[in-house]
Amino acid sequence: MKARYVLAALAVLAVPVPSEAQIKVDMNNVTCGDWLGYAHDQQDFVRYWMSGYFSASANNGVLDYNRLRKNSAKVASYCKTHKSDPLPKAINASLKK
Repeated sequence: MKARYVLAALAVLAVPVPSEAQIKVDMNNVTCGDWLGYAHDQQDFVRYWMSGYFSASANNGVLDYNRLRKNSAKVASYCKTHKSDPLPKAINASLKK
């Protein structure tokens, strides 16, 4: 049920909205199990969003698709055995290895 709300919120983010409207999505509420259960295109949406977030926090403005694919595989592998972990925790844990 929670996954449906997150998916709905993410879908709303993909639609152009007036600049004064703001939508907040707490990505800490998306678990590994939620993410693994999403359709492929929805997984990609979250994957690109999180990549952009972490790249921006590292002051990196370049999208390296090969690095994204490699890191996504690490996160997916981690998530398969830690389905209740929040996705940001999974990203941090899997990329420290």
